Amino acid sequence: MVISANKEKYLIEIYSNQDNEGYTRVSDLAKSLQVSVPSVSKMAKKLKDEELIEFQRYKMIKLTEKGEEVCKHLLENRHVLVQFLRYIGVDEDKVENEVKSIENTFSRDVIHLIDRFLKNTSME
Repeated sequence: MVISANKEKYLIEIYSNQDNEGYTRVSDLAKSLQVSVPSVSKMAKKLKDEELIEFQRYKMIKLTEKGEEVCKHLLENRHVLVQFLRYIGVDEDKVENEVKSIENTFSRDVIHLIDRFLKNTSME
């Protein structure tokens, strides 16, 4: 499944903002993303149509099991890229921004190869 960078941003933010029961408020999401509530509602409808979230207009958002899996995958990819950029010597204060600018350009296969490279390198 290919997910746009904008949808990824929303999913990660939903994942990060979940309460103990797995919900986040539309208004809280709008605030953390610095967008309007109607913008969140519009994207939430798209994510709901893709069965990535459960959503009631202008209320609460919850990741579905499918949405949780996508987020876990995205976070794993992000972690691999962070480790790789650190390995090649990118300044620590630039790593997060660099990852955000490149994370959507790599396929799963390339991320897997980078991960394997890092694991093999750290064993030596």
